[in-house]
Amino acid sequence: MLNVAITGISGYGRTHYDDLLRRRERGEIRILGATVINQAEEAEKCAFLQSIGCRIFDSHAAMLSALRGKLDLCFIPTGIDLHAEMAIEAMRAGANAFIEKPPAAVMQEIVAMRRAERETGRRVWVGFQISCQEQIPRIRAFCHSPEFGAVKAVRGIGVASRNDSYYQRNQWAGKLRKKEKWILDSPYNNAFAHYLHLALLFTAPPDKMPVFRSVRAQLFRVNPALECSDNGCILALSRDGVPVYFYTSHTPEQLNDLRIAIDGEHGSVEWSFRKTVYRLGSECRTEENTGGLELRDRMLDALFSACRGEERGFCCDLELAALHTLVVNAAHDSSPVMEVPRQYVERCVEEQRWKLRGFDKECLAAWKDGRLLNAGIFPWLEETRTVSLEDYHVFHGELCLRKEECVS
Repeated sequence: MLNVAITGISGYGRTHYDDLLRRRERGEIRILGATVINQAEEAEKCAFLQSIGCRIFDSHAAMLSALRGKLDLCFIPTGIDLHAEMAIEAMRAGANAFIEKPPAAVMQEIVAMRRAERETGRRVWVGFQISCQEQIPRIRAFCHSPEFGAVKAVRGIGVASRNDSYYQRNQWAGKLRKKEKWILDSPYNNAFAHYLHLALLFTAPPDKMPVFRSVRAQLFRVNPALECSDNGCILALSRDGVPVYFYTSHTPEQLNDLRIAIDGEHGSVEWSFRKTVYRLGSECRTEENTGGLELRDRMLDALFSACRGEERGFCCDLELAALHTLVVNAAHDSSPVMEVPRQYVERCVEEQRWKLRGFDKECLAAWKDGRLLNAGIFPWLEETRTVSLEDYHVFHGELCLRKEECVS
């Protein structure tokens, strides 16, 4: 039986809290500690946790100090800026760490967590649970089979509107930084982080680590209240020359779309959250994808087995999760967050959100063609640079800092 603790039981932490209670009922874990900074608001949960022998703490550091050497695993469903710091503290206290996606805002935090893994012998896993769908390794194997032929391109699209309340949910929503710490809270780093990560995984078979050599991006902002982008196109080129395009927006006109297409010499695969469609020659078949609690349990099964040293199933480790941070960092080094002139946008008062005129048509056309967005249609798009990923370990953020200087 594993001894676990959790830092944060509100917000998305409620999902982790429910996970732990479900697995405790099965007799798989003991919940030894919980950090709850809003204990008055969560009095009912705190009372229940105490009733089952769990100690409640005011801070993550105090919990780890009291439980040092007693924990197998610490769940850390906190803000992006706290992932690395808290995971490293957990490892130094003798616990493995499970952090939420994305693993970190910047690559130097990934490097620090890797160093702590080596020094402590503990490990970090990341809540990219979509990659735990049982269909994902089958898709990766199929797309790198002789029957499928060489992968020509991977094309992802994640488009869904977000209203004003979405950006009022915490202090860092839509921000480049929280105080002096990078956040880079865009659709790529939050709402569609799972799917960008998945698109990157599809460039390699399940037994190989995807490797990328360059990134070029177009990042832009419609909502004037934000610092970071709420729209964009990222082109990541794999070491084998496979382009991964990922288009995203929180300010579409009407479009709501989430899918990833893998184009091959002899066939194609189209993944969406609920189903996967395989095409090979004239044959076509559809498979329903794992979801709901079954998906959460697949991830937890693999996570718990890894903590026991058994390594059964798949839970995203830090090395694989770092692909996402690498590409997002390079995207921000490739493109400034470009301002969309007001004549191209529309305020939808009833929905309390912004719309970008002409976005839906151009985004779908670019996705189908596998190309960057057309500056002829959006003339405010600047020419951006291609960033090499060779020895890319530190995000400096000069383009982001330049934007902050312009705003101030």
